[in-house]
Amino acid sequence: MMGFSWATLLCILLMSLYTIASKKIEKLPRIPFALFITFFVLQFAIQILEGHEWSRPWMRYAAIASDIVLSWAVARFVFWFVIEFLAKIKNNDDVLPKITRDFILFVTFVILFFVVLRVRSDINLASLLTTSALLTVVIGLAAQATLSNLFSGLIIQAERPFAIGDWIQFEGYEGTVIGISWKSTQVLTREKILVYIPNSVLASSTFSNFSRPNRKKIASQSIGLDYSVPPNRAIKIITQVLDQNPKVLKQPKPAVRVAEFSDFSIQYEIRYWHNNYALEPQLKGEINNQLWYALQRNHIRIPFPVRDVQHAHIERKYHKENQNKMAGEIQTMFEGVPILSPLSDSERADLARKVHMEMYGAGELVVQEGEEGDSMYIVRSGSCEAILGGHRHQAKIVSTFNKGDFFGEISLLTGEKRTATIRTIEDTTLIVVDKNAFSTLINANAMISEQIGKVVVQRKMEDEMNFEASIDMSTDSQKLIRKIKLFFGI
Repeated sequence: MMGFSWATLLCILLMSLYTIASKKIEKLPRIPFALFITFFVLQFAIQILEGHEWSRPWMRYAAIASDIVLSWAVARFVFWFVIEFLAKIKNNDDVLPKITRDFILFVTFVILFFVVLRVRSDINLASLLTTSALLTVVIGLAAQATLSNLFSGLIIQAERPFAIGDWIQFEGYEGTVIGISWKSTQVLTREKILVYIPNSVLASSTFSNFSRPNRKKIASQSIGLDYSVPPNRAIKIITQVLDQNPKVLKQPKPAVRVAEFSDFSIQYEIRYWHNNYALEPQLKGEINNQLWYALQRNHIRIPFPVRDVQHAHIERKYHKENQNKMAGEIQTMFEGVPILSPLSDSERADLARKVHMEMYGAGELVVQEGEEGDSMYIVRSGSCEAILGGHRHQAKIVSTFNKGDFFGEISLLTGEKRTATIRTIEDTTLIVVDKNAFSTLINANAMISEQIGKVVVQRKMEDEMNFEASIDMSTDSQKLIRKIKLFFGI
């Protein structure tokens, strides 16, 4: 008998150690050993107390209790293995909701309780059931609200209008479902506030599920632009911003349309698809931020109703002074650009008045690998990075550009396609030297093209990592000069 007691104690110890280990090691399956441990504890107690005179009246009841617990333990293990363990192996964690699982187990335990009592004892089940029925009626009357929530929860789980992780909206509350219990459904809002919605209220009300039938959703926002901007041009710029945002789905394609002509602006409706409703406010903020920079670069105003009192002569004087100051700053920066070194001071001053500046927000694409180009960029403020492989996650950063650095000179001189993607690291202002601004100088002085060709080839030989230099190392300056002259029609 003592040996059997030690075997029982060993089972208790091993099951307890496994339960603790399974909570700390995720790879171990969490086997429901709690009822088995309870059974063995009862068996150990029976074995220890057996033989004592005072314990004999209680031995029978202890044995019945032990049998009841054993039947529950076996039922719980079978339920875990069939419903939970096999479902997890098949990568389907949502086969049976918790509230349904608990209800099935409860009914099973009640049935097993009466079956064991009927088999192992001479208790009058008829009187017990009558008493239980009366007690159930009393409890039911006292807990109508609780039972209503319970059965409403079961209805919700059976109908499955939403699941854990779905984003729903109900009576002003909007958030993701993180739990469905016997009494309520728990929703975590954007503000990280946990809202408990009674199941009975939720089951009898109308609510929206933003995660069904799938997680693809249309976001809509609007913007008002100046009447002087042709709608087709405005739509093209807005569409380009949407195409560059990786969170906006490419299919179905975004749509931009003229919504109305208001008192002081043309209102455009912007509609696009995404697959994460939880992040929709952040996405709209990103797009608004990118739209501002894109509109600034294209000199498009976002009008608003104000009263403008203008003094034209003062403004003209201010703008002229500002332009002269800016041209002087740009001319100074030109002196640090090697390919512009063949230009005289007057030629650099003339070029400085013909270029323009563009502003980009952090993370925007300036140029993309493989696209056509005929301009060079000089960093006036901020910083950029050169990326090979597009702007995808596997892309490789090969170079960075800070104030005074430049890129795109080969596209400016020969019109060749961009050999890398340029992305801004922070808010950046770029000086743009395009073909139109540069062609006047090239056509006025044919010697400039030859001097520039020699400088570019020399720079290529000194820096083999120059990603923009798409010409071969063996290419001499004469070949490059011919390309420059052909591109500018000299």
